[in-house]
Amino acid sequence: MGIENWARTLAQSLTRRLMHWISSLPVRARWHIREALSTLRTLPTTIREQVRQWRGQTVALPIEEQRALLAEFYERYEQLVEIICDAAFCENAAPFEAQYAALRPWLQRAYPHLRPYLIAHLNCDPSDEAVGVQTQGKPTDAFEALFCFETLEALIRADQGDLIGRIERTRSALYRYADYLRHWLE
Repeated sequence: MGIENWARTLAQSLTRRLMHWISSLPVRARWHIREALSTLRTLPTTIREQVRQWRGQTVALPIEEQRALLAEFYERYEQLVEIICDAAFCENAAPFEAQYAALRPWLQRAYPHLRPYLIAHLNCDPSDEAVGVQTQGKPTDAFEALFCFETLEALIRADQGDLIGRIERTRSALYRYADYLRHWLE
């Protein structure tokens, strides 16, 4: 058993025991513990990812990891696009805010690992950089511009007709990168 599998097994066992202990606590204490656990869930999922984060360096991902991360990223990206389009069509982002808030942290955490690969396939537009400068004080690319806003309402309000083009450019970059990975493994 590799160190990663051993660590996951240990974490799962500890989690089960912790959840059993939590269920025996008063309601208010359970609420505080659940908040802490939700914060822990947003941390990196693998030991390798954690080590990369501690060292503050980007290590080239093996092709298999790139494919797995791209597949998961693409699935969540499509969920994000669907939420954005639904909110823009309804002209009311409130019903979709919870979904956006749930997707956004994961995308923000996963994107830096894929960014060097996706940027190579992305057609850039000055409007993407302007969104980042406006919201974060630093330029962003098209992907970051889709999830740099704190709320979905702010994203929809800030759109100046560039949102559809941004979605098309990012989707195209994802397709080209996936094709590149398929070609690499042939």
